[in-house]
Amino acid sequence: MSGFHQELTITNDLATLAQVRDLIAASVAQGGFPATWTNRLQIAVDEAVTNIIEHGYQDQPRGNASIHLSTQVTEDEFRITIADQGTRFDPHSLDDVDIASHVASGSNGGLGVFLMRRIMDVVDYRFENGKRNRLILVKYRP
Repeated sequence: MSGFHQELTITNDLATLAQVRDLIAASVAQGGFPATWTNRLQIAVDEAVTNIIEHGYQDQPRGNASIHLSTQVTEDEFRITIADQGTRFDPHSLDDVDIASHVASGSNGGLGVFLMRRIMDVVDYRFENGKRNRLILVKYRP
């Protein structure tokens, strides 16, 4: 198997998340990755894209900015690269969340990076050329 590759560019509108979920499902199916991982991969990517829309592009009118997604599925892994030109944000700057105290405090939200780390094997962030965020999420084939 040589691998499967697919790309998608969306705008900074939460309504585009359905397209993102479809991209993940198609990449899992056509790339031969275990279907049991579809939902978890969708959750991780959904969290990443939602954070970009709500935080990275918070000062941009809805539908005005773009987010580029590229999936690559090989014998060994499911990989997605998410690129945007929103506000710089490094997920490595966040400490892990203590779920018990988070729930006890009644906090709503703030679990996106935690979920990405729990679901994916690699969460790699880069800020390129002083203007572009690139997030690479990798799940190794079980």
